[in-house]
Amino acid sequence: MANDPDNNVDEGDLSYSLHGHGAAEIFTIDENTGSIYAHKMLDREERALWRFVVLATDEGGEGLTGFADVIINVWDINDNAPMFTCMPDDCNGTVFENSPADTLVMEMSAIDRDDPNVGLNAVLTYRITENVKNEFGGDMFNINPNTGTIHVARGVIDRERTAIYFLTIEARDGGGLTGTGTATIWIADVNDHVPNFTKETWQAAIPENSAIDSEILRVSATDADGGENTHLTFSIIRGDPDQKFYIENDKEWQCATIRLKKKLDFEKAHERQFNLTIKVEDLDFSSTAVCLIEVEDSNDHSPVFHSQLIQTSPIFENMPVGTTVTTVRATDKDSGLNGDIIYSIKSDSDPMRQFLIDQHGHVIVANKLDREVIQKYSLIVQASDQGTPAETGSVTVLINLLDVNDNGPRFEAPYMPVVWENMLSPEIVQMNHSSKLLHAYDSDSEENGPPFTFSLPPDYQNSLDFSLTDNRDDTATITALRSFDREKQKVFHLPIVITDSGIPVMSSTNTLTITIGDENDNCHESGHKDVYVYSNKGKFIFMYLALYWVVFGLYAFL
Repeated sequence: MANDPDNNVDEGDLSYSLHGHGAAEIFTIDENTGSIYAHKMLDREERALWRFVVLATDEGGEGLTGFADVIINVWDINDNAPMFTCMPDDCNGTVFENSPADTLVMEMSAIDRDDPNVGLNAVLTYRITENVKNEFGGDMFNINPNTGTIHVARGVIDRERTAIYFLTIEARDGGGLTGTGTATIWIADVNDHVPNFTKETWQAAIPENSAIDSEILRVSATDADGGENTHLTFSIIRGDPDQKFYIENDKEWQCATIRLKKKLDFEKAHERQFNLTIKVEDLDFSSTAVCLIEVEDSNDHSPVFHSQLIQTSPIFENMPVGTTVTTVRATDKDSGLNGDIIYSIKSDSDPMRQFLIDQHGHVIVANKLDREVIQKYSLIVQASDQGTPAETGSVTVLINLLDVNDNGPRFEAPYMPVVWENMLSPEIVQMNHSSKLLHAYDSDSEENGPPFTFSLPPDYQNSLDFSLTDNRDDTATITALRSFDREKQKVFHLPIVITDSGIPVMSSTNTLTITIGDENDNCHESGHKDVYVYSNKGKFIFMYLALYWVVFGLYAFL
């Protein structure tokens, strides 16, 4: 309301008007009374103060004008609930596992748009409406009701048990309005677990001929921690003094591969089994396990004889079957079937199978020997293991046979002497076309051979027909003692005993076949001959019979 100092001015003659931002749209003024009205809902949180100019004009708006500044303060009411500033996605906090009580976790901060200077509309208090229970059944976290800071209450925080927690937090203003938010609490890992192998004892087998870098075994471990605390390193700490192995780490999969670094040799006793101690470690802790590696024998060695040539002592040719001549022995550095040796004699070195060898290496006479057939043997004895493929070694065994006087003397040639009938006697028999001497030979050695002696058996019934003369020079002559008639006896078989000079002596009886040569000393005589003619029944045949005369020469031989 305005006052006009002029006299005789009726207040009803004053006219009011409102000027400024918001005039007419938000506020209006009664031009007669000067009362200001709000014709829209006011929101203090949008605008807490309005400033206008009010003009008052007398004489019904035609006279003088006065003005006044009008300030309108919008009084706060509790019409806004608290809101968390981190919502909806960023209410996150982190705390290390095993943290003690009262450890700060995070702050849940809320705002209230009401006027903090008016009453308690913007005064906030906090509480946890949905908490997490610890192992004792109590709350795991608490919150400062004035500041909204969350702390560890009591109990053990174990990331390996639960890695994330969710709390429901309420902010309440003094007027009773509330807002809620979810606090996400991440449990940061502390390296509080020892890595452990998934097995206490690992076992593997590897052939000794495995190539360098061959995979032998994959080992693995577990670590309940997280992040870099689970980056595990594997190593071999004992049992490999010669560094035959190395270990290849795979941190992504918490495992490692044991590989071969150097060649293995099963024939070395200390390389047949390895008892490795392997270690796994993280940044702070470690544990160990045992790894047993068995090396399997490979057939990488051939059987070997102590000598490549064996000269046996000479043996007599009449050595009994079954007699052991010599013993050979081969060795094989391999084991099992790879070192199990089987002996044999190469067939082309003993084609007549005169010898055999047993599995103890004894070379044995298998069949009757005869020096006169084979004087010496060069046996190739083989030793083969039973690996796959088999390996073979060999040795040459030389066997010389000593002569035994087991052969009697014989005629040097197949003599076929002829004595003509009606010859004058006595006469020395011609042995062949060039000699009248009877020669002998002996297939035994020289010491069991000549000089020879010749004789006729004492009981020779025809001793009046022929006689024998031993010339004492390894020859003999046969003398026909009478005249012979071929038509009475055509052949004489003369037994001749020949004795050698061996020890003991050996005699043999050789038969000399003497043929009586024919002379034409008989006239022809008449004779007859029956001739049979055959024909098919009912058929007549013609036949010519011819007469032949056979003219014999002066001599004929059988």
